[in-house]
Amino acid sequence: MATKSKFSDVLSKIAFVIAVLLTLFQSCTALFGVLTAVYQRAIHLGLASSYIFLFNMANPKEKGKVFHIIINFIGLVASAGSNFYICLHYAEIQGRLGITTELDMIFGALLLVAILIMGYESLGWALPTISVIFLLYGLFGHLIPGALSHQAFTFKRLISFLYLGTEGVFGSAMSVSATFIFIFILFGAFLEKSGAGRFFVNLALTATGRVTGGPALAAVASSALMGTISGSGVSNVVTTGTFTIPLMKANGYDKNFAGAVEAVASNGGQILPPVMGSVAFLMAEMIGVSYFAVAKAAAVPALLYFFAVGIAVYFEAKRLNLRPDPNAQYERVGVVFKSGFYYLLPIALLIVFIICGYSVLRAGAYAAILTIALSYVKKDTSFHLKDFGAVVSDVAKQVRPIVAACACAGIIMGITSLTNLGIKLSGLIVTVSQGNLMIALVMTMLVSLVMGMGLPTTAAYLLLAVLGAPALIKLGADPLPAHLFILYFGCMSTITPPVALSTYAAAGISGGSPMKTGIYAMKLASVAFLIPYIFVYGQELLLYGSLGSILLAILSASLGCVALAGGMIGWLGAKMPMPLRFVLVGAAITLMIPGALTDVIGVVLMAACVITAVTLSKRQTPKIQ
Repeated sequence: MATKSKFSDVLSKIAFVIAVLLTLFQSCTALFGVLTAVYQRAIHLGLASSYIFLFNMANPKEKGKVFHIIINFIGLVASAGSNFYICLHYAEIQGRLGITTELDMIFGALLLVAILIMGYESLGWALPTISVIFLLYGLFGHLIPGALSHQAFTFKRLISFLYLGTEGVFGSAMSVSATFIFIFILFGAFLEKSGAGRFFVNLALTATGRVTGGPALAAVASSALMGTISGSGVSNVVTTGTFTIPLMKANGYDKNFAGAVEAVASNGGQILPPVMGSVAFLMAEMIGVSYFAVAKAAAVPALLYFFAVGIAVYFEAKRLNLRPDPNAQYERVGVVFKSGFYYLLPIALLIVFIICGYSVLRAGAYAAILTIALSYVKKDTSFHLKDFGAVVSDVAKQVRPIVAACACAGIIMGITSLTNLGIKLSGLIVTVSQGNLMIALVMTMLVSLVMGMGLPTTAAYLLLAVLGAPALIKLGADPLPAHLFILYFGCMSTITPPVALSTYAAAGISGGSPMKTGIYAMKLASVAFLIPYIFVYGQELLLYGSLGSILLAILSASLGCVALAGGMIGWLGAKMPMPLRFVLVGAAITLMIPGALTDVIGVVLMAACVITAVTLSKRQTPKIQ
């Protein structure tokens, strides 16, 4: 046992050294310029995968330890060798003008094996299995009859396409992993380590503590702020949920509802700029637009999401007649803000630099440097050598599933490109939907919810961007709304039963039922199931159009959020009977649909529901004699 412990300790130290080298490489290329595409991506993948395999060997899964150590060792050798080989010989490979050698084949095959092992160890069976299916399709798809058939490809051609160019493993997904994603995770880790997380939670709780439903509103606000750092639903849940969920339960909220609030609010970090769970960078790369264009378009829908969730938890508090704790002592908002306002400066710097046209990668690096400098404002938050070590370890651990997902996605995207599968699937969806965009959107929504189950947001988006978005674009949707559409439903899969990772994490903290928590979460996040349809058909919510039309769309959508929250919770000035709740949901839908007529109908329906409910409530209230 002692030998094993020493062995693990040695592996952990080597893994840490690799993590330091990876951090230095990514930081230097962010500040001084990235290398030529294949070199940048191969070095990144080589270092990151080496860390992953070493980390897994040092911390093997309890069941089948020997098996996991062996396959991770195989993955380590295969990945290190294949990435080193292509870096060493890439100039020669380019000079051969497409001629593939036996060594190219061997190292290419080894890299695919390493990626599948890395995917399995980091993400489970789902994504590696899909990758294998795509590889088999590339090899044997010519035997399939019908529309999905393609021309025959040899194994040599397959390996050459996936390994020796920039359309397979070293394609756009790995490009984003090797540049933007790492530096922004590093920035977030520095920000959190400097105490920003505590400040955000304290600020949110201080601002909402005296309001009805304060603890739940604090959960929404703090998770929104934390979302700008991590962009991971599960990570946000375990970070802020350990504090906010017990507070909500103590205030009188049902444990399942409390868990749902935290899960839904934390999940919103993945659609909230500026970070958006790193998907914003992938989306910009996939569509061919600037990062700023993606962040700008995503801003209003994300704010409406948090507004709807906040209104819903407030209505639940009113329905249950929950009141603020009169004995609770809160500092003034100004005092708390003054104590840590500087934590907002790196985020502000990031946004300003991007707006001014600076490189997003360099802006992220400068924001990280500013965060380190600001940590020395207070003695108890200043960074020491051990803090830098802790940040490096945290970042390397956070990068593990993303690198694995991007590598597997590279296989999938490469096969899709080689076989023209994307075009074929788009044609199939168009045929099944009979050219109707709405039917295609519903089909894509269902596929997104299923494909996103159990996968990180990054992996889910990459799959759906290749398989779902092209069909929507072919039927008339603009590329950016189409990609945001699949992102929303890929994210919603993490709170949608039966596989809902964020709600599982929240239920674990609250002690509630994962299924009941998931049902509450779907009610709270119901606005996210409507807004994507709205911005596909009318792009005012994405800030396209005249100022008047944009403001009107935001106002009517905000009223729609209120109506929808009232319908889902069953309170809007008074308790709502079930028939009125259905009418309120209808009012919400008409309010969110762009157009003066639908807005008027929605307002009338909403007003009628409130008047009816208040009237019924007065009749049912016993008169005091």
